[in-house]
Amino acid sequence: MSGIAVSYTGANTGAGVYPAKRQAPSLQSAGLQSAGLQSAGRLVVTALGLAMGLGAGSLRAENAVELLPPPEGARQLDPQQPVWVDPAKSRVYVDGHVVLREGVLEMFACPKGTKEHESVVAVDAPAYLVHTALLAVGAEEGSPVRFDPKYQPPTGTVIEVQVQWTKDGKQQTAKAQDWVRDANTGRAMDLPWVFAGSGFWTDPDSGKQVYLADAGDFICVSNFGAAMLDVPAPSSAANGELWFEPFTERIPPRGTPVRLILTPQPDAKAAADAAPAETSDDNLEKAIAALHAARVGEGSTAARRAAWETVAATPPAQLPTVLRAMKDASPLAENWLRTAVDAIADRAGPTALPMGALREFVAETSNAPRARRVAYELIRRADPALADSMLDALRDDPSSEIRYDAVAKTLAQADAAPEADRAPLYRTALQSARTLDQIEAAERGLESLGEKVKLVDELGFVTDWSVAGPFDNRGGAGFDQPYPPEASLDAAAEYSGHSADGPAGPFGWKTAESADRLGEVDLNDALGRHKGAVGYLWATVESDTERDVEIRYSSIVATKVWVNGDLVAEHETYHSGAPFDQYVAQAKLRRGVNQLLVKACQNEQTDSWAEAWPIQLRLTGPDAEPLEGVTSHPGANSN
Repeated sequence: MSGIAVSYTGANTGAGVYPAKRQAPSLQSAGLQSAGLQSAGRLVVTALGLAMGLGAGSLRAENAVELLPPPEGARQLDPQQPVWVDPAKSRVYVDGHVVLREGVLEMFACPKGTKEHESVVAVDAPAYLVHTALLAVGAEEGSPVRFDPKYQPPTGTVIEVQVQWTKDGKQQTAKAQDWVRDANTGRAMDLPWVFAGSGFWTDPDSGKQVYLADAGDFICVSNFGAAMLDVPAPSSAANGELWFEPFTERIPPRGTPVRLILTPQPDAKAAADAAPAETSDDNLEKAIAALHAARVGEGSTAARRAAWETVAATPPAQLPTVLRAMKDASPLAENWLRTAVDAIADRAGPTALPMGALREFVAETSNAPRARRVAYELIRRADPALADSMLDALRDDPSSEIRYDAVAKTLAQADAAPEADRAPLYRTALQSARTLDQIEAAERGLESLGEKVKLVDELGFVTDWSVAGPFDNRGGAGFDQPYPPEASLDAAAEYSGHSADGPAGPFGWKTAESADRLGEVDLNDALGRHKGAVGYLWATVESDTERDVEIRYSSIVATKVWVNGDLVAEHETYHSGAPFDQYVAQAKLRRGVNQLLVKACQNEQTDSWAEAWPIQLRLTGPDAEPLEGVTSHPGANSN
């Protein structure tokens, strides 16, 4: 490699970063002819040592897992590394083991000791040795992904990747894609891998060269500029265009030794290799309709990808058309359309965006909230000053996604204002904020000025309840069992029940008041500690007019909610976390008195973290708008 001067600008920008194909030692100059691999192993390592300032011993795998039998007919490149080449079959073999069966993936495979937390397989060899082995069997590197000035997918020879392992003494083989699931569709990944080739970084102090993929980006399912093998489709770890996870049911237990078989497919073409053609209005309409129709588990992923490429090829003047299609789209369809918008904008660049049309799109509140937010972000990317000037008019926008930045601006203005001018700005931010982080930031600002804020009132929490229980939920049977409070609410009623501790009762309604700053009630305090039990919470809600409301609540136990006898929400989930406004249900209040009933089911888990039995519930207008003219009281106290 010495004596080669390369100037390169791409995904791996910066001094001393080069694409691997410009720096890999020549097989011919190193004496590695494919027909003469009998001595190739040592020569490969020697060539790598010359390239990277390492000796063969520096590449030795440590703490290797249980070895699989060597592949028949293949030559091991180095005695210390589980990497083999079979020139007759044009195959490369590399050994490793299963390290992940659940989680979010950015890799299919990584070198051991790097990115095991987001890879299915860890291999026991450096990525660069596998890179050189692929060159030896005729694979050709392409180019890594590029994101700037526009998205360009990775290119290179398509590489088929298979996995071998042993189960019950019998050899098993599967496509690597079958171990990766598209989280949007629930189906196995259908993208190929291409030999992008990664790159080198040169340490400016030591002069030592480092092969970038050795840090983890070996066989990727998210686009990385350092990837050796990558998928030729928008799958950015930052933007989440595609979301992959392990296909758990198909993957053997963690620690299982596996062998990856890499076979170049020189005649195959990756779908994203060719630039998309110009799109007619008719074709665009059909392609948008195909993306809008996307539903999890329905339709052809390949057909959707073809439609995506058609939409992504349209000129930037069509951005509002694509954004409008996000209205009433499923989450999956919205994701496809959003990434197509990003591709159009990235290709066009900020100076070519239709700024006037995008401003009009943001101003039209009937457009989809997420699409309006995307349009605003495009404006901000192209002209930050213009975007900032729009925020004051968006602070009370009906969409919380739109108003977030406007509230953030008001909070920043309050923080920077003279002390005498801060309180009105913090109050404005508190009134407009819809997310807990901004609500609490405004609260802290006001309290720093000596102004006490009672969030339970500001946010509409129901804090005073009548409660009754325990009713039986052993084995989870109580969730769908209609106990007497579901049939009628009687303040004087007495009930008998059961829990994991045995029969309970008679008991009636008692008052439970929350002292929590965010209105949470723990039924352990009100009813005593029970497992396998159901508790009911009853509140009377009075409204000065008929109105539509949102019931926003959080609980780590299974719940049902009724308003005036109508079931408006049910979630049979136990101990999975309870973020703020975890569940949002639509309901209608009558003018006058309304009955609100919550069923909270505790299971029989005995772990310390499963002891809590909480409910936190508030009433708001649409999109978390604060309500006026609505009050609540313990249900049994109002009869």
